[in-house]
Amino acid sequence: MNEIEISEWVKQNAGLMPETVFTLKELAHIAMCMHHIYRWYYEDYPIGHFLTAMVKNDFCDACFHADDMNRKALYLYALFLVNKMPGDYRTKGES
Repeated sequence: MNEIEISEWVKQNAGLMPETVFTLKELAHIAMCMHHIYRWYYEDYPIGHFLTAMVKNDFCDACFHADDMNRKALYLYALFLVNKMPGDYRTKGES
């Protein structure tokens, strides 16, 4: 997936959270982070504490490292990991 495809996916799936309002800036940030996860998996792109916790499936650590914007989007990150990343991303995250 490229950045544009991920951005479109984020915009479409943000609708699954109708009670949560995202600004265009927030959606762009979330898409960028998801693209970083994608690059981490396929290119060994370095990711920070929050995204590392996400790929390790460590909910508590992810919550502690998330800023306000990413905390709002935890559900979207979970959807992305489950639906768009290969099933072994957690194994790679633990290594």
